[in-house]
Formats: sequence, structure tokens, C-alpha cells
Amino acid sequence: MNAISEFWRGEVPLARAFWLWGIIGGGVVSIASSLLAVAVLANGGPGWLALAAFAAHLPWNLVLLIGVWRSSEPQKVRKDIAQVARLAMVVWVIALSVL
Repeated sequence: MNAISEFWRGEVPLARAFWLWGIIGGGVVSIASSLLAVAVLANGGPGWLALAAFAAHLPWNLVLLIGVWRSSEPQKVRKDIAQVARLAMVVWVIALSVL
């Protein structure tokens, strides 16, 4: 739990926050959520449960965005790198949210 708190506060180096937490971690959570939703539907479960399973990753996407955003504060990294990381994470979180 301490690692998540450090990530949330932006205390993780940007490279690790972006690649490990954002890209890999976000992808794994999103895929798991989608697979769970498909499994619910495939087994005849109610649509609302499948939708809830799919939407379960959305709060995590917000955590990813905030953690990477805070890790890319200008006093920690160059301004151009911070802007690219922030833009890329916004695009990634949007993609994860709809896939």
C-alpha cells in the first residue's frame, strides 16, 4: 500500500511511474477488467454485472493519470519531457477507458 501512496503523491521517478505504473500496470488492470466482463457475459451473467466489471478499472485510470502527472512536475524533470509524459498518459488513459 505504501508504494501506491508514493505513486499517488508523485514520489516515484517519472520513468518508473510512466512505464511501470502507467503503461504496464494500467494495461494489465484494463485487460483483466475487460476479460472479467466478457467472462460474466459468456456465462450468462446479467449485463449490469458485466458493465460493473468493465467499469471497475476506471477509478484506477484516474489514479494513474494523477500519479504520472505529479511525478512529472517541472522541478523533477525537464519541462518538455513532463509535457510529453502528461499528454501520452492522458491519451493512454482515454484509450484504456474505452477498450
